[in-house]
Amino acid sequence: MGKFLGRFLRILAWIAPSYQFRASVYRKCGIKVGKGVYMGFLVMMDGEYPEYIEIHDWASIGPGVKIMAHSGASPYHQRRRIFHEGPKKVVIGKGAWLAAGSTILPGVTIGEGAIIAAGAVVSKDVPPLTLFAGNPARMVQKLEPQKD
Repeated sequence: MGKFLGRFLRILAWIAPSYQFRASVYRKCGIKVGKGVYMGFLVMMDGEYPEYIEIHDWASIGPGVKIMAHSGASPYHQRRRIFHEGPKKVVIGKGAWLAAGSTILPGVTIGEGAIIAAGAVVSKDVPPLTLFAGNPARMVQKLEPQKD
């Protein structure tokens, strides 16, 4: 897919009126999106390496979430070969919930059923069924399924 078309589709996905349509547009951009995934408004996915992002079934991505698969350096750092980090896979597990404004950095795996609090910046893997919050994100509590 061309750079212009990919950029156009991502802008369309940001403002689309339906979360199902947003998910289908991100699929066309190369992101692996499972079934039943909810995506809020203004979700930003890595445009350079969309193939490195994988979102499993029934995940919920709140408004304003950023998911990055690479970290680019400034032109100064690139020319001087001070910093270079290639793309890394990002996996959002089945049923995970990324609350509004959270940021997921390259190489992170969010476990099944995990919750990322609003505004959290996740730089390390998140185990299944845990609640992470803060900058940098840290575990706040383990989530236990309620017994009937």
